[in-house]
Amino acid sequence: MQFELLNPKKHDRKSFDCGVEALNLYLQRAANQDSKRSITRVHVMVDGKRIIGFFTLAGHSVLRDNLPEDVKISSYKDLPFLLLGRLAVDVDFQGRGYGDLLIYHAFKITASIAENAGILGIIVEAKDDKAVSFYNGIGFLPLEATPKRMVLPIQTINSLLEDAS
Repeated sequence: MQFELLNPKKHDRKSFDCGVEALNLYLQRAANQDSKRSITRVHVMVDGKRIIGFFTLAGHSVLRDNLPEDVKISSYKDLPFLLLGRLAVDVDFQGRGYGDLLIYHAFKITASIAENAGILGIIVEAKDDKAVSFYNGIGFLPLEATPKRMVLPIQTINSLLEDAS
């Protein structure tokens, strides 16, 4: 198993099935175009050609007023973050910790980018209450204006990565 950027000539997108049609269709039909246009980067966890799971990362900004109080550390109106746009694991691999590995890898990339560019953390849009609970368990905090949109400050990401080492 390894992490790579999506390569449609190398990775089998058609057999991927996470149980959520919108995510399956995104990977099969739109992910490559989004990557080519630099809208996002699609990271895949693979075993050979088989995609075990994937996530997307993109640049994003958040209005300072929407952030939780302890994250409002600047006087700028818009603050820079990465957006964890999509995350999915194939049904054949669900329940085995692969989602955690995908998140961990996204955190490693986020920490690396934070060392080289100004970002304050990562944002995620939880799709439902189960996802909100999952992200809360990691340490994500809800944004004030949109509680299913959640933020994880870079300090927390760094602490989680330290603890995992």
